Amino acid sequence: MPDHYVPKFSHKDWIDHQHRVQAGGEDGLNSRFHQLEAEFAGLAQNQINPIIEELGGAVQTRHLTLAPALFPDEDSPVWIQGVDMVEKPLLAAEAHGFMSIVLPDGVRVKSLLVTGNKSAGTLTVALKRRPIGNEGVGAEPLVTTNVLQTPENATGVVRIENESHRHFLTIDITGAANGTARVFCVQIAYE
Repeated sequence: MPDHYVPKFSHKDWIDHQHRVQAGGEDGLNSRFHQLEAEFAGLAQNQINPIIEELGGAVQTRHLTLAPALFPDEDSPVWIQGVDMVEKPLLAAEAHGFMSIVLPDGVRVKSLLVTGNKSAGTLTVALKRRPIGNEGVGAEPLVTTNVLQTPENATGVVRIENESHRHFLTIDITGAANGTARVFCVQIAYE
């Protein structure tokens, strides 16, 4: 944080009919205006610009990294919950679940990364939102990926709006009869 501002320029009053105003010299108009220029330049360089850079400088990407802890999705087949992962039941062709997500209000979601493994089926992980009053028809997908270990950048601006929406992840696998599937981690990058 910059030091407190201490003015360096101090105007000495001229007195009518006593002082002759002149352009040159140590106390002339040119000298005084150059002192004002130096004052404003110092103020900009040492006070204003550092604050502007701090407030609007490079936006830092942050990450929310979660081990999935899923709730059942209505009457659908559920994931088997482990300590730090979820796994599709071996004989099930599909599994569905969801979990609440809390991100800082107003941030922009950049990507969604999922780690795990699967031998069959289509895995889909989606960050969704729904109005807090449950108005509307279903959840609005914000970011979706169906690729393990590869981030997919969001298209457009995806902003978290906690005042009007609640946010959650859905993790679904379909078409995976007799196959294996595990999800170890979901990571949301935001700024």
